[in-house]
Amino acid sequence: EWVEIMEAVPPENNIRPAGEDMHRGQTILLQGSEIGPWEIGVLATLGWASVPATRRPHVAILGTGDEVIDVDQPLRPGKIRNSNSYLLEAAVRRAGAVPHRLGVAQDTIESLREKFTQAIQHDLIITSGGVSVGDFDLVKNIMAEQGQINFWRINMRPGKPVAFGFIGGIPLLGLPGNPVSAAVTFELFGRPVIRKMLGHTRLLRPQIDVIVEDGVSDRAMRRHYVRAHVEWRDGHFVAHTTGNQGSHITTSLLNANALVIVPEGGFEVHPGDTAKAIMLDWPEV
Repeated sequence: EWVEIMEAVPPENNIRPAGEDMHRGQTILLQGSEIGPWEIGVLATLGWASVPATRRPHVAILGTGDEVIDVDQPLRPGKIRNSNSYLLEAAVRRAGAVPHRLGVAQDTIESLREKFTQAIQHDLIITSGGVSVGDFDLVKNIMAEQGQINFWRINMRPGKPVAFGFIGGIPLLGLPGNPVSAAVTFELFGRPVIRKMLGHTRLLRPQIDVIVEDGVSDRAMRRHYVRAHVEWRDGHFVAHTTGNQGSHITTSLLNANALVIVPEGGFEVHPGDTAKAIMLDWPEV
């Protein structure tokens, strides 16, 4: 009996040397890295059953306004349902924090003080409504009385009357009452705050260049964040708007996976122009 060797086997063939994947002194994960399935697999390979992690911040969500009722109550003339609190609850959870809905504060200083007594037990407070210029927009008054206002009103659309400051040492983000304004300002301001509290190093969503199918202008001289759907077509990202862009048109958020940026100063974007877009989600390609 005999064996014929058809091909020479190189030395160390089929042997995986120590340190080929990870070697002594190599940095595997940086502080601020998000722990996902691949990171967990690497940590398990190294024998790390647990690692230090940042605690998820607890976020108080507070609606304001005598006109606001809960979603299960009959809709009467002059009332609107508290859609913002539920929208923000889902957005806060998706951003990685733990949401707590505190209901609705009435348009009185006493009601707001009572609600803020509960809210300051959390790591971050997000309100909707009460930050504009009306007689009953009292949130900013409470901020000035019990804390500080770092900024109020931004030259943007939708969402001009947004405020940020502190109350009782707790950061407070005051969002507008119009639902689309609340959604957009949360994406631009609330989500980065939560990611900062979580220890992330990348706070903002990515921006890409898109070819715009619909002409858009902003005669109000403000930076306009246009709800749009972006898709990959013929080697390019192409954006088309999601309909009426009014700050009360909640259906403009449906099917929107991006915010196309129209710069301030009366700028116009014509069909076929290239513009920047903030990606809220990525299209299937």
